[in-house]
Amino acid sequence: MKPSKLPVKLSSRRGGSLPPAHILGSPSLPNLTGEREHPLLNATLSDDGNHSQDEGKVHGVRYITEDLRNYCQDEGKVHGVRYITEDLIKRVTKQDDLPSVQTLNLCGTKHDKKIKWIENLERCEKLQLLNLSHNIIQKMEKLDRLNRLRELDLSHNRIRKLEGLQHMGSLQLLNLSYNLIESVPLWLSKRLRSLTTLNLQDNSISSLHELCRLKSLVSLTQLRVCGNPLSQRPHHRPLLIYHLRALQLLDTQSVSQQEREEAHQRFHMEEVARLEQELEQRIEEVEKMQREREAAVTQLHQQEAVYHSLQQHSQQQQQQHEELQTELDSKTELLKQKTVELSRGCQKHYALEQELAFLKIDAKFEPLPFYSEQVSLIQDRYVLPWLGDFD
Repeated sequence: MKPSKLPVKLSSRRGGSLPPAHILGSPSLPNLTGEREHPLLNATLSDDGNHSQDEGKVHGVRYITEDLRNYCQDEGKVHGVRYITEDLIKRVTKQDDLPSVQTLNLCGTKHDKKIKWIENLERCEKLQLLNLSHNIIQKMEKLDRLNRLRELDLSHNRIRKLEGLQHMGSLQLLNLSYNLIESVPLWLSKRLRSLTTLNLQDNSISSLHELCRLKSLVSLTQLRVCGNPLSQRPHHRPLLIYHLRALQLLDTQSVSQQEREEAHQRFHMEEVARLEQELEQRIEEVEKMQREREAAVTQLHQQEAVYHSLQQHSQQQQQQHEELQTELDSKTELLKQKTVELSRGCQKHYALEQELAFLKIDAKFEPLPFYSEQVSLIQDRYVLPWLGDFD
């Protein structure tokens, strides 16, 4: 029998979202919003309640998700953006002292503007319950100061990456359903040790390996992953039960002891074979790294030899430079001495030229002494070279 899409109709009077605990089927945890339930969250996916076995065949889950996302996007376009301000927090919580606020419900409704950015929550240091569902938030940011947060609802948004929760060691409940998340980061199981309830319903997670990263969360008792591409695989439920040993509720069904035993029998030998194969791969990787290390060491030795050769050449060039500099300094000093001597010689030459000029001038104006006639004739015939010509 071919299953048909569920005739789920969005209510025009939608109030707040269900609390994350109630979404996962745990009525013991408190309601974050106090408002009535969203009609899509209580839609029955199959008559017999065996959701996990049939969700690979039933197409109603994806049909609901696409309608809901289109609906939220249309709301965001029509009504605009709403900003988280301190005045808004005081008005919603009816408290003026922000550091004492412990519960904050900013769940979007149909006729309200949608929150797009998480901001101005730094002063709410004692906040324990935060509901930001049914908005158009795209990035998990500015949550570092909320170290005491125990429950966080970011369902029905547009988040693509799980981030910004590394400092929330006290977080117990995390609802990220109806988003666009594709992977689970490695740090989640290491940082969120207190996490007991996780809702990843209707996201874009396609690999079971992403969820197997949660196996170190020994406190995780409730998990919801229906509506993801990985839920279409028939063996996803026993595989998750095998890896997440503390699970008590997976999607809409409780985990029985018989399922644990069957999962153990089914995947124990496969897990051993996988571990052996992984060990062989690791050994090959180690051998490859060893070869790369040896090649790198050889290359390093060659580079060291080239470096020493270049260093020696540089020292030789430095020594030659020093010798040339010394020779240049000595020649410069000698040039200075010669220049000084030349200047002195020029000064003496100039002084002698001046003295000679004055002697010539004096000789012209001195009266000639009386000479004999013979001497006068000789004087008329010859000219003394040092006195110049006489008229």
